[in-house]
Amino acid sequence: MKPIHYIYIIALGFFASCDSGDIQEKVYQVDETGYTVKLTARMTGLSDWDGSGYTLAVAGFTADSKFAMLQRALPSSSREAVPVSLVLSSISSEVQTVELVLTNSLRKRIVTLATLDMADYKDHTAHDTIRLDLGTMDVSEFGVLQRGLFDRACIQCHGASGRSAAGLNLTEGNARAALVDVPSTRREGYLRVESGNAEGSLLHLILSEGGEQLLSHNHTEILSSQFKSNLEEMHAFIDDWINHLKPLPDSP
Repeated sequence: MKPIHYIYIIALGFFASCDSGDIQEKVYQVDETGYTVKLTARMTGLSDWDGSGYTLAVAGFTADSKFAMLQRALPSSSREAVPVSLVLSSISSEVQTVELVLTNSLRKRIVTLATLDMADYKDHTAHDTIRLDLGTMDVSEFGVLQRGLFDRACIQCHGASGRSAAGLNLTEGNARAALVDVPSTRREGYLRVESGNAEGSLLHLILSEGGEQLLSHNHTEILSSQFKSNLEEMHAFIDDWINHLKPLPDSP
């Protein structure tokens, strides 16, 4: 019989006293077997995942699986810059990577935000905590898109000013303003991203089948090369983000 995996989480800041501001810890006892990974970060945008159908989690994956073998969701919070400390324990030797990841309802990987290769820690024991300190992170819907898609697959061409293809800068802090409800400079009559309308957005079209015909550069090939095992899920996530955008009100 396989051992039962136990997980505990220490959530800092989510249970703070309204009067004193004191931070309390909520602890779930674990069985001390297998590896232990502790994530620490200060996160913004956690509330975006409430009722979204997606889960932001620390999860363990085996070598050939797209589905998490075990995972623990990060608690949501409407507060900004929430300090989070989360411990994933009883990680078996079958797990190849532990990731901060967005998964769907089936625990299938959508976007990976940070990764630990467990092969690098083969000399650790259950009494050694492997630390994953991520500093300050924007884990909102757009923040995940920025880190998981634009930073990974786009900024090599659409980077800082002076080397941005089509004048499109998709680096952090610039991408949203460069995309949302902005007319394309390469395809007349299209918005790069049309709020609330994924299927009418140029971003959706150039990343979908046949999109390589719309622009001189083959964007569908870039996406498929970066997301070989979860291309369909990435398309759905991009479309969900676009459809969640609220169109700007008409000018008077």
